[in-house]
Amino acid sequence: MALLLLLASALSGTLAVQQSPRYATIPEGGSVSITCSTNGTLKGLYLKQSWPQAAYVVYYEDEESRTSTVDPQFQGRVSFSGPQNNLTISMHHLRKADSGTYTCEAVQDFLDSPGTMVAVTGGEHTLSLHRCQEPPLTSRVLPTALAVGFFLMGLGLGVLCTLRRTQIKGMCTSRKKSSSSVVYEDMCYSRRNTLSTPNQCH
Repeated sequence: MALLLLLASALSGTLAVQQSPRYATIPEGGSVSITCSTNGTLKGLYLKQSWPQAAYVVYYEDEESRTSTVDPQFQGRVSFSGPQNNLTISMHHLRKADSGTYTCEAVQDFLDSPGTMVAVTGGEHTLSLHRCQEPPLTSRVLPTALAVGFFLMGLGLGVLCTLRRTQIKGMCTSRKKSSSSVVYEDMCYSRRNTLSTPNQCH
């Protein structure tokens, strides 16, 4: 089936990449061989891990130079056999961390992107292509500590307000009104806009 697909793509002039096997279950410490088949002339071939994390495992350059670049975590555990258009890449001494999806990617023409200009100023200069510098611990812990602190403070204020409101309600409903706290209103009729006149109700 793969041969028919390669033949069909060769006739149409487009580059096709096939790989086998589709699935492999290997015990820890074992080996797996992945065959990448292509039609046409290639500049190079990548074997990349696309899941659980994206990483280039191997780059195998054209057949004339037969040079390869291997990711440091696979160094000394990869071997090659066959021509570039039907290359078998074997990974040995497999670890649980090696579990994932591996994909063959053919490079027919090298195309350059516009690029990224990096300007480093001041301080010590450190160049690291494979790792990003971790932010300081305080920059990660401080926002979390502040959020937890404000949450606990709000929770405490909410409990305090609820207790005080319950306490005030209890004081108001439990007291019987005493005569000293009763306010009387003078219900006598009086005229407005009059000068002070004695109260007629007395």
